[in-house]
Amino acid sequence: HLAGEVLTTSPDVDMVAFTGSTATGRRVAEAGAATVKRTFLELGGKSVNLVLDDADVAAAVAGAVMCCVHAGQGCAIPTRLLVPRARYDEAIDVLATAFAGWAYGDPADPSVLQGPQISARQQRRVLDHIGRARADGARIVTGGGVPAHLPRGYFVEPTLVADVDNGMAIAQEEVFGPVLVVIGHDGDDDAVRIANDSPYGLSGT
Repeated sequence: HLAGEVLTTSPDVDMVAFTGSTATGRRVAEAGAATVKRTFLELGGKSVNLVLDDADVAAAVAGAVMCCVHAGQGCAIPTRLLVPRARYDEAIDVLATAFAGWAYGDPADPSVLQGPQISARQQRRVLDHIGRARADGARIVTGGGVPAHLPRGYFVEPTLVADVDNGMAIAQEEVFGPVLVVIGHDGDDDAVRIANDSPYGLSGT
C-alpha cells in the first residue's frame, strides 16, 4: 500500500497503471492529479452477455457458465445475461444443466476452471451478495452456498440467479464471484437500455 502511494504521488513517475476496484481506482486518480500524472485504470465491471430474439438461445447461453472461470474473479467477465423474455424459461433450463455440470475444486487440477475465492473476506462478500439477492426476491436456481465437499479453501458454489430485475444490487454491483444473473428483455431497444443501465462499461458480449 505504501509503495503504491509513493508511486502515485511521486513527481518522478509519469504514469500509473492499476487493475482493481473502482474505489481504489478513484484514489489512484485523485493522488495522481496533483502531478498531472497519466493513469491507466482497469476497474470493476458488470458486463452484459446480450442474447437477441433471433439467436439460437440454447447455443447462445450454454457458454455463459464460463462466468465462473477463476471463481468469477475477473473484471471483464460477463455476469449479467440478458435473454428474450419469451425464451426465458428455456434459457434457465439450459443454464441450470450447465451450472450443475461445471467442474470446480482444486485449482492445481488441469481439468478444473474454478478454484476458491482469494480470501475468507471475499468469500463472505460473495455469499452476502447472494443472500441479499434472495431477500430482494431473486431465485437461486443452482448453488448459492459453500460446497460441503470442499471443506478447505474459500469456495463458493457456481451460482445461477434468476428472476432478477436490473435495479437489484446483484445486477448493479460487482460480485467478483462465480455468480451469473439472468434478466429478461423485450426486444433490442429494451435489451440495450438494460445493458446500459449500469455504472460500469468495461466489456460486453
